[in-house]
Amino acid sequence: MKFRYIISALLLCAAVFSCQQPEVESYSEIQVSDSYLSIGVNGGSASLDLNTTAAWEVDATTVPEWLTVSPMSGAAGTSKVTFTAPATKSTNKAEVKLNCGNKTQYVNIIQYAQKTDPVTLTVAEALAVIKPLAAKEVADGIYRVKGIVCKINEISAQYGNATYFISDDGTYTGSNKNDCNWLQVYRGLWLNGDAFKTGNEFAMGDELVIEGALMDYNGTPETQEKNAYVISHKRSLISVTPSEFEVGKDGGDVIAKVLYSGDDLSFSSDADWLTVSGMNRVKDTTMVSIHAAPNVAEARNGVITLSSSKGKDASKVTVSVAQAAGFSAMPLPYEETFLGGKGGWETVDVVPVDGVASIWIQDSKYGMKATATKKAAAQAELISPNIDLAAVSSAVLSFEHVQRYAGSIWQELKLFVTKDNGETWEELLIPGWSTGKDWNYAPSGDISLKKFAGNLIKIKFQYNANENAYATWEIKNLKVAEGEPVITTIAGLIDNTVAAESAWTGTFTDAVVSYVNGNNAFIEDATGGIQLYKSGHGLTAGMKVSGTVSGKVKLYNGYAELTDVDGSKATIEAGAAPEPTVLTIEGLLNSYLRWQNCQVKLEGVKFTKALTADNRNGEIEQSGKTLAAYSQVKGKVLMDGTGDLICWPTRYNATLQVGCWDSAHFTVK
Repeated sequence: MKFRYIISALLLCAAVFSCQQPEVESYSEIQVSDSYLSIGVNGGSASLDLNTTAAWEVDATTVPEWLTVSPMSGAAGTSKVTFTAPATKSTNKAEVKLNCGNKTQYVNIIQYAQKTDPVTLTVAEALAVIKPLAAKEVADGIYRVKGIVCKINEISAQYGNATYFISDDGTYTGSNKNDCNWLQVYRGLWLNGDAFKTGNEFAMGDELVIEGALMDYNGTPETQEKNAYVISHKRSLISVTPSEFEVGKDGGDVIAKVLYSGDDLSFSSDADWLTVSGMNRVKDTTMVSIHAAPNVAEARNGVITLSSSKGKDASKVTVSVAQAAGFSAMPLPYEETFLGGKGGWETVDVVPVDGVASIWIQDSKYGMKATATKKAAAQAELISPNIDLAAVSSAVLSFEHVQRYAGSIWQELKLFVTKDNGETWEELLIPGWSTGKDWNYAPSGDISLKKFAGNLIKIKFQYNANENAYATWEIKNLKVAEGEPVITTIAGLIDNTVAAESAWTGTFTDAVVSYVNGNNAFIEDATGGIQLYKSGHGLTAGMKVSGTVSGKVKLYNGYAELTDVDGSKATIEAGAAPEPTVLTIEGLLNSYLRWQNCQVKLEGVKFTKALTADNRNGEIEQSGKTLAAYSQVKGKVLMDGTGDLICWPTRYNATLQVGCWDSAHFTVK
């Protein structure tokens, strides 16, 4: 709901009139991924995704001769529509209609020619030029862009100017070129050939026409420093200080100081909890009291737009208000899509990347997105607000995500949970992953939070990159709800294991027995490994288990251990023992939970403390990294020197150690 009020300058303290603003019309029957598309001066194509509930067609009368559209029609569902134009010597524009039944969507196609006197674009049109560009790529030609100053980022004493942001309506929304409504004007501001000296010539709400090259600077749409010129500057009829406020969950009033030179002052709110509660004129300044209602839900943001007009001229500025969540923890069920904002989640660049403002960014289409943009050591965290599990005995976390370009997802993309407000974090395995070959989202699978029941918790997604690889990780549609998980992987079983022995039932796919030694058997699948300790279990190395499996499980020395297993309802196939996964000690340590209880081969390790008939506690070393090595068979495992070690990583409470079962598993080199 939106509210709008207009106050005459003569009746400022006497009357307030209101009317409801019309909402922007949108159609579920026909939707387009982009409403502005740009084609370069040398010709080419631009495409959009079209989603309709019925057959659709392009209105041929709206397609000019210089433009080709393919296809011109299609059936219900998702289609890709491509617009193609040859090289041009002049600027071409078209507004093409796409019809579905009695509903119409408009698509603006723009082809700009490089000219001495550039055409003046809106900010939306400039963004259409920048959006197809790769990072740090500059568009062909010089452009003029008209917009309203919506943010002043910094004033530079060194350069005597500032970084400005302009938008078409004076508001500042979004975080990158895919979802923002602004263009960054980065320093180098000149007017009529003379440099600005102080950086204070512009104010919020001023109208500027900027001329310069358009580029993508690591996801930020901007004009280039060396080519950014101010062609015209029209001062706003209104200014406000401050323009940003933060209020607590109980709400209350904040005061904005407004100067205006128009004939009236009007304001509107984009949120029904945010209103103008009063105004008082003190000399030339109008003190505007903005009231925020108490908040009983999650953290929220609202905007008051202040406007003033005089004759044909009109100006407006915005006041942003951020309000804290109305409770100390999010109640269940807790859901966050990440498509409309961060939802109170905190982003922290623990190891930042030079030139990247934030590794985690919010995107209206992709949710929370993390990327280092280059091969470099990096670490960034996405941390939730408190989530209330105090009244439940079991809860489940799930989300949708997609990853590409990772060297090792287990080392680079991790999930943690804390129940002591971040004093300690426990890693959890993510059962479900995307293929890494495309941008199709995959479900995470049910991630059990049973071990954290009865507490306030926080969730942390940790992104890591290094000199060899950096991934892109996108997360959306997260949910935490009371209930028991559906166990479909060994990772899911591990996450669901608490200290006390408990019964479980799950469905495995291609779980393989990697090794058997007496009462001990190790079972692993594509997500993790677990040890079975039970006399008479009947398993042999190489057995592959698929289908419904049940049994009992508990935490033993800090890791999940099966004490009973029933595979009578599953399909069990005999086969050869699997080959071990080859890792380094460093790689194992960086993804220990994933490879715990799995068959691992560590090549080229050195026993700095040998395993002998009298010593079961050894140590191995590789490239400066060390790890405890424990003889699992008393007096019979003898290992010394340098070579390749086949082992099964385990732990003894806080001590990480590889289990050594047979002297033949170590090959001296």
